[in-house]
Amino acid sequence: MQWNLTPYQEKVLNNPYDHFAFYAGVGAGKSHTGSHFAIKQVIERGGSTGIIGANTHEQLSQATLRELFYWLTEYGIEYVVDRIPPPAWNEPRLFKDYHNILAMRYDGKVTYALVRVMSNPDPIRGVEVSWYWLDELRDTDEYAHDMVLGRCRESGNIKGLVTTTTNAEGWDYKRFVLGPRPLYGSIHVPSSEAVRYGIISAKYVDTMRRSYSPMMALQELEAKHVNVFGGRAYYAASEANRLMRAPWGDQYPSRDRPLVVGCDFNFSPAPCVWVVGQVGPDMWSSDGVYFGECLHWFRELSGVGVSTPEMTERLLAQFPDFFYKVFGDMSGNVGTTSNAGQTDFDQIGMKLADAGALYSIQVEQMDEKESQSIPRVRSRVENMNALFRISVGEVRQTYDHSGCPLLDGDVRQVGWKPTVNAGRGKLDNGGDIQRTHSSDAAGYAVYRLFPPVRRASLVDSIPSSVRMGL
Repeated sequence: MQWNLTPYQEKVLNNPYDHFAFYAGVGAGKSHTGSHFAIKQVIERGGSTGIIGANTHEQLSQATLRELFYWLTEYGIEYVVDRIPPPAWNEPRLFKDYHNILAMRYDGKVTYALVRVMSNPDPIRGVEVSWYWLDELRDTDEYAHDMVLGRCRESGNIKGLVTTTTNAEGWDYKRFVLGPRPLYGSIHVPSSEAVRYGIISAKYVDTMRRSYSPMMALQELEAKHVNVFGGRAYYAASEANRLMRAPWGDQYPSRDRPLVVGCDFNFSPAPCVWVVGQVGPDMWSSDGVYFGECLHWFRELSGVGVSTPEMTERLLAQFPDFFYKVFGDMSGNVGTTSNAGQTDFDQIGMKLADAGALYSIQVEQMDEKESQSIPRVRSRVENMNALFRISVGEVRQTYDHSGCPLLDGDVRQVGWKPTVNAGRGKLDNGGDIQRTHSSDAAGYAVYRLFPPVRRASLVDSIPSSVRMGL
């Protein structure tokens, strides 16, 4: 069976370590390589048992297993998942329940893999395995890998592979990069290597680079262990973002374009904060920046104990006769800052409609708990950083620091709480109840106006230029 792998993928598959981490940038083929690691176990260690896991159900189903199933089919290896192997395999029943069990048959031998989401590793208790492949480990707790290691006792020859994007110098860095040899090992492959071997194009990497903040580019494209979610949250912001006028020259929003309103709803004593801005006109700057992809915040409205109808009246009074594009999180659909009975978004809509205004209200379609989840918050903050300054230096988000004092304070002061599982963090207001609200309001709008591109933690597509023949 001929495998046309890149040299770095061959190094991963033939590494001499018991437990190995493949850290790679976008497009370097993490799931692709992991799939071939699993198939290698099927071919060379037929009859063994393994674990195939990923950090989320989406990653597991849409990337990890999708890639593996593709190559099992390409190589003509029979497989069944979630059911007992067919009678023609002559395989005795080994499990009471075959749910989340993948059976693969090669050369008359059947190899089993327990398919698991690693956010909940407890179901693997009681099993014994000889090998494992874990895809995208960076949002997985150390406890999950400990659990897998505890299951590696089916044979005296254990082999494990982790394929993942880097995540600062977390527990995985300490284990795989600094851990004792030959028990643990690792390799780091930037996206440029995938370009070199024709897996992805240089244009694709350049497009990704133009969507990342500087530190995120180091993590996602260069496979560096940088602490993106530590220290100052809005690290990409600088004096270049503090402008009295919009980059296209306006000191007041133009009625030729919609008014962007980002809303953060809070109850006393925390302030209710709305930020008011506008996306630039359909024109380019003298140095080639397209203003239609830029956003400037002109003012913010705030107050403690102010109801949503009162905030809407303030908006109409200070910025009359606009098409209002209102953005916010799901809390505005489940609660209210007044006793009117309707949700906050209902009240905004009623006030704007009564004033005869044109408007739209855009809210993320998820429940409130999900909208405030750690990964969601991190993604929203990184989206803000990417607009403050992309990795190639372009500034796409600015604000009037005199008109938006709370936003200015957030950008300068808000950080990440230092101690959270697996390096994941929550925003830290430093004990100041005024902090995080204005930047959250702006972040909700930015997330919808300039949604995040596909991150490396999502789907690694099947490299069309790398096809392996039998």
